[in-house]
Amino acid sequence: MMGLGYMATSGLPAVDYFLTDALCDPIGGESERYFTEKLIRLPSQFVYVPRAGLPAPTGTPARQRGSILFGVFNQYRKGSDEMLCVWRGILERVPQAKLLLKSQVFFAAAMWREAEERLARLGFDLDRIILEPATTDYMERYLDVDIALDTYPWPGGGTTCDALYMGVPVVSMYGARRSTRFSYAMLHLVGAEALAVTSAAAYISCAVSLAEDMDRLDEMHRTLRRKMETSPLMDQRGYMRALEEAYIMALRNVGQGL
Repeated sequence: MMGLGYMATSGLPAVDYFLTDALCDPIGGESERYFTEKLIRLPSQFVYVPRAGLPAPTGTPARQRGSILFGVFNQYRKGSDEMLCVWRGILERVPQAKLLLKSQVFFAAAMWREAEERLARLGFDLDRIILEPATTDYMERYLDVDIALDTYPWPGGGTTCDALYMGVPVVSMYGARRSTRFSYAMLHLVGAEALAVTSAAAYISCAVSLAEDMDRLDEMHRTLRRKMETSPLMDQRGYMRALEEAYIMALRNVGQGL
């Protein structure tokens, strides 16, 4: 049995089952036929446990700052040129907004320079870009971010949960492949599925629309943590019960030769 943290099938006949959910691998969906394993769908394949003692999010910080700060805390290597151009398109439509890229690679001066050269080559105004290395106050830094932007085709997992727990809405893009649907599943589970879209144009429109609606942003910043806490994403007991039931079912099937 496998599945937790894996993007695709093992392809191994020795592996009988793959743990997933109906959001990442819909019943009868395109991805199902590529698995060599039988799929076991949990209520959620993800479970999140935040660090204790984190400050509570309040309203969107743009209220005080007077401008929007978009944030990408995903690994920098997940950002393709195509995705970076989508983010540039958002900045072009939201005057005064800035983009914060926070990743451990920016501890290295060479990577910092390479990123600046790459962004300049892609047409970014570097005065509107903030590069930061990962820091111990990583979670608290979300309190300065108005909107998180997800990567594609490799979306966030833990970073998406981190952002939502800190009250920051995440704009994401997904497709038919399982590997693109992690953030979509998480957003769906907290009732924010409208932030998950299926095209670059819709991604830009979603981010711009959210940036222009301060009341909606405020409401999300104030309520997303509670929605996380009451969702399957943070129902650790429910997750373990579902996992135990999956183990029992698998063992029974083995005993029956299934």
